[in-house]
Amino acid sequence: MLEAKNICLEVDPPPGSSLDVLRLMDDVNFEVPNGHLMAIVGPSGCGKTTLLKVVAGIVEQTSGELRWEGRDLKEEEDLHPGELGYVPQFSLAHDLLTVEECVADSMSLRTQLPGTDEFESKLEKILAITGLTDLADRRVKVLSGGQKRRLGLALELVTNPCLLLCDEVTSGLDPKSEREITDLLRVLSRENPRRVVINVTHSLASLEAFDSVLVMYRGRLVYHGPPGMLTHYFTVQHPEEVYLRLTQREEQAWHESWLKKHEYYQKILFEAARDKPVPDEPGHEGADESHEAAAPEELPSTLSQVFTLLHRRWTIFRRDAGQVWLHLAMLFGFPLLVVIFALDGIKPLKQLSQRQETNVVLEMAQKAQHLVEQLNAGGLVSGLIMLQVVLVTLMASNNAAREIAGERLILEREKLGGLSISAYVLSKILFLGVFVLAQSIWMGIFVDMVTGGLPGDLIVKLLLLVLVSAAMTSICLGISALCRTPEKATILSIYLVGFQLPLSGAVLSLPGWIEGIVNPFIAAFWAWSGSLRSMSDTPFYDAVKKVTETSLVTPELAAFVLLAHILIGLTLTYVGSKGSQWE
Repeated sequence: MLEAKNICLEVDPPPGSSLDVLRLMDDVNFEVPNGHLMAIVGPSGCGKTTLLKVVAGIVEQTSGELRWEGRDLKEEEDLHPGELGYVPQFSLAHDLLTVEECVADSMSLRTQLPGTDEFESKLEKILAITGLTDLADRRVKVLSGGQKRRLGLALELVTNPCLLLCDEVTSGLDPKSEREITDLLRVLSRENPRRVVINVTHSLASLEAFDSVLVMYRGRLVYHGPPGMLTHYFTVQHPEEVYLRLTQREEQAWHESWLKKHEYYQKILFEAARDKPVPDEPGHEGADESHEAAAPEELPSTLSQVFTLLHRRWTIFRRDAGQVWLHLAMLFGFPLLVVIFALDGIKPLKQLSQRQETNVVLEMAQKAQHLVEQLNAGGLVSGLIMLQVVLVTLMASNNAAREIAGERLILEREKLGGLSISAYVLSKILFLGVFVLAQSIWMGIFVDMVTGGLPGDLIVKLLLLVLVSAAMTSICLGISALCRTPEKATILSIYLVGFQLPLSGAVLSLPGWIEGIVNPFIAAFWAWSGSLRSMSDTPFYDAVKKVTETSLVTPELAAFVLLAHILIGLTLTYVGSKGSQWE
């Protein structure tokens, strides 16, 4: 049984408000017996979804108690992820996966069934009970609204939850689809005698299918009873008139009126629950009279979740033709863009003759020619290195900017179902690490081959390219984890890359005091500077120094700072992924 006792929720008021605190819910009390289907209804903004999120544990109440089967969910042990199912308003699944793949992945992330004989049979049962068997091979992006709602339910049924919470799963559907989803919820509430199913809905059209209706009005509970008694309680002819009737009294008056009568209606609900027949059809879990509490599904290991996430991510990438072609275009096009500026190759620098010329004019001409060659060579080498670095960071930004923000709500749903944050972040590191290595190493090797060999140690330059790519990838991944929308994450990442070139000091040197402040934050500076410093035992180093006044650092220091960038980015990624960003 689910019990709510004096639930209150207070938040900070909006700026400019005269209120000290904004109360979203006040003194909400109800009890829901097992094997029950309850609707939460009310006008927009009345607190329906907020109440559901409090029950789910997404939002913590300011005061009051929530009890499940006698235990306080705030003070004692929370619901096990396998005991709770939360279905958001819209199906949160990847568009490029099939229905069967989505449900199978959910089972792999939330249970230890993969690899056992039970896996296929349970998968088929879930698809059958949600009416998705004939749609198993269809991709999510082509499903109708009602079919997506069914998929959302299927994703949560993989652990056979005893508390199934649905947020507007019938919203926006045609009457026939709405009725079908409501009937499905009723079947699910009967399938497991221990299960409580709660559905938030704005519609009052199919209330007769529910065991009880809970009405919220401006954060107050004003009715919880049988749907057949709703019109009598509010003295209206049709349920659709209830919302208009609510506006005729203040929420406090409605609430006080309800407090005088709630015991009577609660008694009716529990009498109906006792008289309800227990399902005994074969295959219905918990059909025995004892209704013993089955142990919740054990979560898979972190490593198992990592493999599932990686397999899913590569499947999505392979099916996204636009992304595949974009990555190939960058992988091969950006190195070509670099070598266009060095089609003539890197010409060796001639040493200035040490012999004193008797012809002063000739000696001055030789020195001037040597200086011109130095400036040209130094400018070309410095420019090529920086262009490689900037293009690698641009590819890194493209790789990571939308990676987490683009699937944020899917992440939130899967975290609620027991997904390990460590597994999630590690899967992103492994997935994006392939692009980091491929893009940076190919960039360095291709440019080196075409130009006839850039000065300096190739291994050192490749290592710095890998590190700057990894640094920008991790920082942009952190931005993606902290942002609510992929659009915002993309814009911030583009800005970050855009500042790399002007603030690196490669084109124009910054004032000394600004350089010391800015340099630690500019990944491109460290890769560029360390690569140039690796040429210190070649004549090109002096040439490079002729065209830049920026202090160059050793490759070791550059690598250390870039590693620090990577660690900072991954820390931001972990913190951002762990934080809640439900809409």
